Amino acid sequence: MSIKDQFTEDEWFLLSSTPAMVGSAMSSAAASGVIGTVKEMTASMKSTVAALKDYPDSELIQALLEKAENWDAAKDKMSDYRERAKQKLEDGQIKSREQLHEQAIKDCRDAATLVDAKCNAADAKVFREWTLKVANNVAAAASEGGFLGFGGEKISPEETAMLARIEEALGVKGATLMA
Repeated sequence: MSIKDQFTEDEWFLLSSTPAMVGSAMSSAAASGVIGTVKEMTASMKSTVAALKDYPDSELIQALLEKAENWDAAKDKMSDYRERAKQKLEDGQIKSREQLHEQAIKDCRDAATLVDAKCNAADAKVFREWTLKVANNVAAAASEGGFLGFGGEKISPEETAMLARIEEALGVKGATLMA
């Protein structure tokens, strides 16, 4: 039995979408401008995919980021993911940055509870580390408050506050911010 079989489809979607939701919440925590936003979203995607190499021994991470067998399967998987994410935002009536942040925090709490209940301690720990790493990498990707990418703060007070909320929701106590 694979690790994926331990979860319902909705639970698996929650685990697979939480890092992306965290990346979106971090990206919207403080104004970064167009270039900064692109840098932050790129950092979110790269951090998510990097988990394959960062956590090669984690059955959970490897299964969550499993590559599709072929192009058609990959398109179907992405289409399904996109539709589920869209539906989740519509169902939650997410229409503001603050609502997105609240949903990301809720997802972190729910995902942390889920991995604690259904995974071994090592995979639960790795899931938290991975999700927090995505948040930290997005926060550090672009400066806020500068002009055309120059000046400003590397990590804004709003991002620092969002990072603290994510740490709390994931149950990471006293973590040293990686950024």
